[in-house]
Amino acid sequence: MKNLIYYLIVLMFFTGCKSKSIEIKSDCGNILEVQYDKNGKHTLSEKEKSKNYLTIYFLDEFNDHIKININQKEVFNKGVVTDTTKFDTYSSVFTYKLSSEQNNYVIKGYSERTKTCFEVPINTKYRIIYLYYYNKKWIVRFSNELIDFQN
Repeated sequence: MKNLIYYLIVLMFFTGCKSKSIEIKSDCGNILEVQYDKNGKHTLSEKEKSKNYLTIYFLDEFNDHIKININQKEVFNKGVVTDTTKFDTYSSVFTYKLSSEQNNYVIKGYSERTKTCFEVPINTKYRIIYLYYYNKKWIVRFSNELIDFQN
């Protein structure tokens, strides 16, 4: 009986959370955190989710030159400066068009300043990727929720 109660509590914990987070070791050798947001307050509409693109935002503690490859093709290569005193201030966001012929994507990022990188498969059921570099660790958040930058 105790085991049944324990499993029910664990199940409620996992199903009740707004997001799921796992730490993995990237092919680059770094430990990174991958997060998956469940539906939230400012969720993309089905019409927006059906469009064939990803939007990638850089947030929190970037003062760096960042390179991003998707499926070994360079899609971003420039300086990124984010203001850590105001959450809504970020300098870089870009959109990537998904191919109708391809189903699998891998995003790889590299930081010039910290000499760190990350590599993770893209879950295409999510249309937004938030990239963070926080506490010497990359955080990649897959989401269909727009952050409300006004609050």
